[in-house]
Amino acid sequence: MVPIIRELIKRYPKLKGYRRFVLEDHTVVVNLETLEKNSKVGDIINPENLIKTGIVNTIKGKTPKIKILGKGKLTKQLTVENCKISKSAKEAIEKAGGTVKSE
Repeated sequence: MVPIIRELIKRYPKLKGYRRFVLEDHTVVVNLETLEKNSKVGDIINPENLIKTGIVNTIKGKTPKIKILGKGKLTKQLTVENCKISKSAKEAIEKAGGTVKSE
């Protein structure tokens, strides 16, 4: 093998891990019991308001995606906007008289 080619081969990155990347999923999970404790009747639940109330923190200076899960009971009428929502959480919110405007 010619020394020049050998040097080029040594510099070439190995395939293991080369240009391999994983997109980080910055989704924050919020349960209904947390919303029950920290919100008032008629509140609008969206990522910006959850950050203002301190329920959710920013991740690397950006607003994270929010997913609401159905753990716990909800008795307050809430409006949920711009959040992913599970089927059981949607049913519980609508049963309590709230509305869901999801993505």
